[in-house]
Amino acid sequence: MTRFDFRTFLLIFGAACVGAVWATHQRSMTAPPYGEAQIPALIWTVFATPFAMFWGWFGARREERWLAAFVCFCIYFLSTFIAARYETCVVVHGSFNLVSCFVETEQAQALANAQGHRVYFESIVAVHLIAALVTALQRALKRRTMQDASLQTANEAT
Repeated sequence: MTRFDFRTFLLIFGAACVGAVWATHQRSMTAPPYGEAQIPALIWTVFATPFAMFWGWFGARREERWLAAFVCFCIYFLSTFIAARYETCVVVHGSFNLVSCFVETEQAQALANAQGHRVYFESIVAVHLIAALVTALQRALKRRTMQDASLQTANEAT
């Protein structure tokens, strides 16, 4: 039976939650039409959660720092596409509509621009939190990738 590493889960997901709070705060400081002064806040909205999640993961398992950097970058990079597609599917009718995703893209883009991409910036934080929850659960259930030398010699003796 696999042991649940509560410390790892709390550090990774807790840090991601702190990042999400920071992203939400930064988003609340902006309003469309966006000026140049608001661009750093919008960047933090997209970047804060995966960035904080990396530091939580680094604190939990230093030996997995490269894995953490890779996974957090993938979450940061791919979530932008997910949030943009979700915005396209939602913005025209106000609820998820699969037809809007592929047929009404020009209308969706015009509406999203007029609203300042509100749905995108709200949904990206939700996508980040879902990805952080899944990642934290996976790492909390997975044994460390590298064992201590004392554990290796004990395992070899048996």
